[in-house]
Order: sequence, then structure tokens, then C-alpha cells
Amino acid sequence: MPKIKDKLTLRLRLGRGSLCAALAVVLMSAVFLALEWPIAIEKDSAGRQALCWEFVLAFSGLSALTAGLCFIEVNMPAPLREGLGWLMVVLLPLGAFVAVDVINGTRIWQFPGRRWAANYLCYLLVFALAYALTRRAWGAAAIGGAVAITFGIANYFVVQFRGQPILPWDFQSFATAMTVSGGYEYVPTPKMALAAMGYIGAVVLCYKLSSHDAPEPPRSLRLAERFSALAVSVLLVVLLFPLNGLSGLGISVWTWNQKTSSEITGVAAGFFANVNFMLVEEPKGYSSARAGRLAEAILQESGPAPLGQPKEKPTIIAIMNESMTDLGSLGTLRFTPDNQPFLHSLQKSGQVVHGTAYSSVYGGNTCNSEYEFLTGNTMAFLPSGSKPYQQYIDEPHSGLPEILKSYGYHCTAIHPGDRTAWQRIEAYPHLGFDEFVDAEIFDVDRRFEHRLTSDESSYRQVIFEYERWRTIDDSPLFLFNVTIQNHGGYEDPNYQTTVRVSGAEGRWPQAEQYLSLTRSSDRALEDLLDYFEAQPDPVVILFFGDHWPKLEDGFNRAVLQGYDASTDMYRVPFFLWANYPLKGEEIEAVSLNYLSGLLLRAAGLQGTGYTNYLENLRQQLPVVTDIGYIDREGNRFVSEAFLPQSYAALLNEYAVLQYNNSFDPGGKVEELFQR
Repeated sequence: MPKIKDKLTLRLRLGRGSLCAALAVVLMSAVFLALEWPIAIEKDSAGRQALCWEFVLAFSGLSALTAGLCFIEVNMPAPLREGLGWLMVVLLPLGAFVAVDVINGTRIWQFPGRRWAANYLCYLLVFALAYALTRRAWGAAAIGGAVAITFGIANYFVVQFRGQPILPWDFQSFATAMTVSGGYEYVPTPKMALAAMGYIGAVVLCYKLSSHDAPEPPRSLRLAERFSALAVSVLLVVLLFPLNGLSGLGISVWTWNQKTSSEITGVAAGFFANVNFMLVEEPKGYSSARAGRLAEAILQESGPAPLGQPKEKPTIIAIMNESMTDLGSLGTLRFTPDNQPFLHSLQKSGQVVHGTAYSSVYGGNTCNSEYEFLTGNTMAFLPSGSKPYQQYIDEPHSGLPEILKSYGYHCTAIHPGDRTAWQRIEAYPHLGFDEFVDAEIFDVDRRFEHRLTSDESSYRQVIFEYERWRTIDDSPLFLFNVTIQNHGGYEDPNYQTTVRVSGAEGRWPQAEQYLSLTRSSDRALEDLLDYFEAQPDPVVILFFGDHWPKLEDGFNRAVLQGYDASTDMYRVPFFLWANYPLKGEEIEAVSLNYLSGLLLRAAGLQGTGYTNYLENLRQQLPVVTDIGYIDREGNRFVSEAFLPQSYAALLNEYAVLQYNNSFDPGGKVEELFQR
């Protein structure tokens, strides 16, 4: 064994291992630049493209420095080496914080000291835990740095595609994210490249500072080091979560705008602060006894008048159309040709109930729109960004399917995607569905639009289920169809664009591809209604979008000119149609949690005390969503804190009833939620 020197020395070591490591770094850097050369190109103020020498020099310099470190051999006294190891573990979280926030473009350089400390502690927790596992500074650098850089890059793309950062409960829907991730284009940025190379350099430096030929210290000392690092991790967990130390460091979450919140708090601090929202707290003044008193008063009230009166129980079809919104209704841009001519003709016919609905989500999280529609509950009373299907629907839950089953309906859900997405396969039975038809068991041939099952195919499966059920059973049928055709991203080079933005043709290719997809959807919708118009037995159809698509920022600014983006980016169209007379009307604003009550009225069916309560509440607060509220006069409120006291009291009653429905099984007032 080589003798360990007691003094600090540096020397070059041109061994085979060092040479291979250096060549690997250089080769990897060169291959990356060759494959991703567009990131080194920038546009000047005149729009001309030029090589960004600052990036090229910085990336090449980091690569050369990392490769050079591979040839360095460091000898030093053991105590100094151990001290440097701990110092690196203490300093690396700071570097990880800077790297992640620079990648994500937060306002890091404007953060006060307390905000730096809050983010630093979040990363220190990870690095200390990595050190406890490896007892090596380079091991902590490798594991902790990999976690940080991966998280930072993933967060950047999630914000680009979904419009909000990664949240703690997103990890429960990881399989769903993988299922739909193939539709997006992932282009690395110069900041990502520099951060990744800096990470590799930090690992190499820590490895070189570590001792590889010194005898192992006594077992007791090794255990002491591990337990010390573990104790730091545990202490930070207690500080950050039960003690809510982030709040004491000035970190507060804007639950109605997680993207901006992350930008002003830091990515890690924002993520960790949201962990405290994972548990659903009881509403102010909640008790099962109070819920019972509210229920007693509600059950004495008569139900709302029907919107339609079919001669028998109608077939009920609800279609939640993926990423469907009516951009033309804003009147700010003109599309050539009209991308939704049939929808617009329906709205003018006077024979449908139609209007503007408001969703709680933007650009994704379809399952939350499903949850609001099917249960009558609102995301406004749940932790922002949560996914009820994964987090809360783990036992039978009251909602529309249960109500319809009490009338003898057979309830079938149809979705031409992966049945495990959003854990629908577990959630649907708890919600009362008898069957779930996913992509693998479609009976009709599936045609694809930009790699996803078309709305035409989805609707043909609806017709198939309708015709099949009529031949085997006399009981009424409820079909809930969640489409997938219009899902982002809108960058398929093989998809033909058929709709243009007048006067700005080609400026926003993603928006034009989306508009073309919705034109195809509109034709499929017309064919569907033509089919059911010709059926002799009564059929009622609810159609609504789940959320806005994620399109170019420039397009969004143009199409929302003169509108309030904080709420109008959550607008989706809805209508109720039947092949029997309906009392047509336009509803200017309604949130998705109220739609099941309107559907029951259109079907001529009485709901529960809860659905009747929601219909009455809708007259006062027609929009209750996770992103804000709209009252009957059209006044908008981004938070409950800004509501007048009378509305705040109404919301508190709603919150009490929803909590009783979903989170108090022992004290649930069953008669309020069942017929």
C-alpha cells in the first residue's frame, strides 16, 4: 500500500484510468454539441442568427476543466481530507440551488437572504441523506447532484408543457406522465448544458479530494459519520415540515398560481412548501353535527325544475373533450376557416343549453376536471395541484354514477388511452362505474390524429356501446367518454394544418395545429349528434372541455388581449343537447362542479340534496374553482380572502359539506348524498 503523505501535495497522474475518464468527458461534450448544436445559436436584435460564443466558451471551458481534473492527484493529511469532504457536502447544496433555479429562470438574484437559506436547507436535506448512505463526499455529490439536476430539468419541461411546476403529488401520477410525454418536444437549453457539465465537474473534484488508498477509519467512526449526516437530514425534515420552518423563512405558496409562486420562492422551496398541503384540513368550524344541521335544512327544500321532460329515462352521455376550448368565442383573432362551425351553429340554434364553463386546471391534469364533474366537489377546497383520483378516491364515493345507478342505469366509462393513467382503473369503480373501456379493449377500429386516437373513433365506440346495450338489456345507460385526440403537444410534423390564424399565418404553428385538430373534433361531434338525432328513444348529451391547451405564449397573449388571463385561460365551452325538447338558454359562467346537476335536470331526473344544494349555490356563485371565483354579477376574486363576507360564508358551508362527503366516513350524512 502506498505511503500516505502528511503534507498537501498536487501532482499530475497520467494513468490509464485518468486518461479514459478525461477522454470520456471530452467525447461526451463533443457529441452533445454535435447533436444539440442549435442551442449554441442565438438571435440578435435584428433577428439574425449567430453563434453564441459566450455559451460555447463557457461549456468548452467547463469540459476542459473537468477533463483536466481527471489527471490531478491530491495528497493531504487525513483530518484535512475529512474536513474538506464535509465542507463539500455543505457547499454543494448551494451550487445545486443556483443551478436548478438558473435552469428554471426564477428570480434567484433578487431573493433576500432568508429565501436563499430556505432553498439551501431543502437541498442540504438531500445531500446529507446521500452522505449518510455513501459516507463519501463524491457519493453525496453524485447522488445529490443527480437528484437536483434531474429535478430541475424535469421541472423546466413540466412548466413548459403544463404551465405549472412539479408538485409533490405529481409523483403519484408518474406512470401517466410517461404515457403522454411522447407527444412533446424536449429541447435542452444552454443553462441545462452548463449545469450538467458543472455537476460532472463537481463529482470529479470531490472524487479527487477523497482518499482511495488510505486505511478505513474505525467502524465506530464510520457509523458516527453516517448517523451525524442522518441526524442532520431528520432534523431538517422536522424543521421543514411539522415545524413549517419554510414559512418562518418567508416562503408562502400562491396556490392559485404555482408557476409564479415557484419563480419568487425558488423551485425547491416551493416544492417542499407544497408538501404541507398534501393533507386535507378540516374547514373552519367543521363538525359532523354541523354538516347534519346543514343537511337537514337542505333536504327540506324542493329540487330545481327540469330542463327537459323525456317520456322515459333517457340514455345519458357525457363527453369531456381533451384540451377543448372555443378560442373563437373571444373575438380577438380570426381563424380561417372557422375551426368549430358546428359548435357555433349549435350555440345559435336556441335548442341547447350552452355557455362558458371554467376549469380548475390549465394545460393538463385532466383527472381533476373529471373529479369535479362526476362528484360535484370542487378543487378549490383541496390542496392546490393535488390529484383526487390518486390521493383521495380509495373507497366508494358519492357522485353522478351512484345517483344514476339508483335509477337503474348501467354506467360505462370510455377512454381511448391507458387505463392506468391517473389511476382511473382504481378510481372508476369507487365512483360507481360498472365498466371501463380503454384503448386495449376498443371494439371499433381506432383512427389516429397526431398519434392519438381520434375523436371520431372515440365517438364510434360510444355508438357501439349504445347499440350493444340496447340489444342485451332494457335498463337505461350512462356513458362517460373522455377523449384524447387534442392532447398536447402540437408539434407533429406529419399532421396537416388546415386552419390558420388570419393575418398571422405560420407565426404560431402549435396553435394552428391545435386549431386544425379542433376542426376535426367539430366534424366528429356533428356526426355523433346526427346519429343520435335519428334515434327513436330519448338521448341527452353533455359536452364540455377539460382545460385549455398549452400553446405559444405569444399566441396566448394575442388571443387573450383585453381579457383577464388569470381566469380566462381556464374557459372551456359546454352544451347540453337532446333529441327531445330542451329549454334552451345561455349560461354565461359556470364551473365544472355544477355540470352534473345541469345534466340531471336536462335528463328530467331528480338528484340528491347535495346536487340540489349546488344548483342553488350556483345562482350566487356560478364559478368556484381552484384558481378563483366569479359571483352572479360577474365580479372575479382570485382568492377566498378577497370575497365579501356573505360569499365567504356560503363557501364555508360548501366546504363543510364537501369535507363531510369525502373525508369523514364515520360522520357522513348519507341521506344528503344519496337519493
